[in-house]
Amino acid sequence: MKMKLVRMLGGLAMVILAVSIPVLIIAGTVNVYARSADLYRYGFDKYHTSGATGISSAQLDVVAQRMADFLDGKQPSPQVTVRVNGLDRQLYSAKELVHLDDVRGIISVLKTFQTVAILSFLAAGASVFAMMGIRRILHGIQAGAIATVSVMGLLVVWALVDFGSLFYLFHIVSFSNDLWLLDPTRDYLIMMFTESFFYDAAIMVIATIIAEAVILGLVTLVIGKTMLARPPSETGLY
Repeated sequence: MKMKLVRMLGGLAMVILAVSIPVLIIAGTVNVYARSADLYRYGFDKYHTSGATGISSAQLDVVAQRMADFLDGKQPSPQVTVRVNGLDRQLYSAKELVHLDDVRGIISVLKTFQTVAILSFLAAGASVFAMMGIRRILHGIQAGAIATVSVMGLLVVWALVDFGSLFYLFHIVSFSNDLWLLDPTRDYLIMMFTESFFYDAAIMVIATIIAEAVILGLVTLVIGKTMLARPPSETGLY
């Protein structure tokens, strides 16, 4: 009975360990990109946002940094004053500001997920090591890496085939209101951050996540093939 209970608890710890990997990689990567002013500057430059909005490149640099700082929690508001066609104005409308607050809420949730995933990984890893040894930890990490690549692979195929439907589903699932439905002829948020920009950003994020998961999986595989190649009785490891 005791051995059966140990196996059950060990199996549960393995599941938690494996699940924590994709959560940690995905949440961590999205958080890094969301706080990257360089990503926003890249989009502004590629899609000629200055010409489309009448906002100078120098001011767009400020907009990009302010957005990154806002999503990182360093600024209370993303609002900035810009000069458009010779006139000073507040960049975002009240509707856009509320929507951006919602976006920051999602980023905050992802940060929480990231923290929980780290703690879960450490606790589950310690439990697996105590009950089943380091080999099983490596197997759990590999399983998590494979799951990450599988999920992200499906998403990248979806994005390549029909990004519009994926983008729409993301908004429906993520937001409890329709404030994300903006007017591209009037709302500067959607003028600056177009669907094409989000397509590029999504591909970058997904590709990064896949690369991280592949590297993690390969590293644990190499460790398993080298450091733990000898029988458990010789290595002292399970």
